[in-house]
Amino acid sequence: MFKRLCTLAALAALTAVLAAAPGRAAEGGSKEALVKAAFLYNFVKFVEWPNGLAVSKQQRINICIIGSDPINDAARQVFARASTSELTFAVSEKKNTEGCHVAFISHSEEGRLSDLLGALKDKPVLTVSDIDDFARRGGMIGFVTEDNKIKLVVNTSATNAAGLRVDAQLLEIALKVIRN
Repeated sequence: MFKRLCTLAALAALTAVLAAAPGRAAEGGSKEALVKAAFLYNFVKFVEWPNGLAVSKQQRINICIIGSDPINDAARQVFARASTSELTFAVSEKKNTEGCHVAFISHSEEGRLSDLLGALKDKPVLTVSDIDDFARRGGMIGFVTEDNKIKLVVNTSATNAAGLRVDAQLLEIALKVIRN
C-alpha cells in the first residue's frame, strides 16, 4: 500500500516537473509522450487482471501501441528502464490488439475505434487513448488535457465488463469516473 502511494506521488511529481520544464523535450520524445508513457507504466501497477493475473505474477507484460503515435518511443524508454530479470515489458507498435495486456489506441486509429473496442469487448485488455471522449465512447482510460496538465477519465463499466479491477487510488486521481 505504501509503495503504491509513493508510486502515485512520484507520478504526480514527474507530471508536474515535465509540465513545468521549459524548452526542449526530453531525450527521445516529447514531454507529453513521456508523461503518458509514465502513466501507462503506473496503470499496469494499479490494475488487476482476471484470475489474479497481476504485474507481480506476470513475467512479461505486452504494451501495444495501436497505430502510429509519438508515445511509442517514449513508452519504449520508460518500459525498458522498468524491466527487470523477473519482469519484462514488451512495447510494440501494432495494427491489432492480439496478445496485448495494455492497448494504447492512437489518434491515427480513430476511424477504427468502434471496431477495435468491439473486438476487445469483455476481454481483459486495458484500453487507453487520448482520442476525444475515449472513455465515454467505451474505452477504459482516456487522457484529457486540462489547464496544461494531463488528466484521466476512467470508465469503470468498461473495466468491470472486461474483468479488470482498477485500484481505488487510481480512481481518486481521475478527473472523472464514468460508472454507467
